Amino acid sequence: MIIEITKFKLKDGITEDEFNKASLEFNKTYCMRCPGLIRRHLVKTEVGYMDIFLWRSQEDVENVQKTFMQDEDAVKFAKLLDSTSFEMKNYEAIGVYDF
Repeated sequence: MIIEITKFKLKDGITEDEFNKASLEFNKTYCMRCPGLIRRHLVKTEVGYMDIFLWRSQEDVENVQKTFMQDEDAVKFAKLLDSTSFEMKNYEAIGVYDF
């Protein structure tokens, strides 16, 4: 299992309300079509936002990353983000504990 953590800020002029609506749309139009995507958490941080994705495999992550910027729904969402603040890292989950 892979945990992808993406940190970013919004472009100037984008309100949190606009972003939240776009995030819900992104979930419906894009994320629901991503093979291997298990869960997505959107988090507000002290300096911006974090998207935390849970994937079945590294292969699933790589396949989506290859085509992300060719997808109309993904690009529509990405246009709201400040690309200079964008940071993405992937981590292999070695233990998952439910309570």
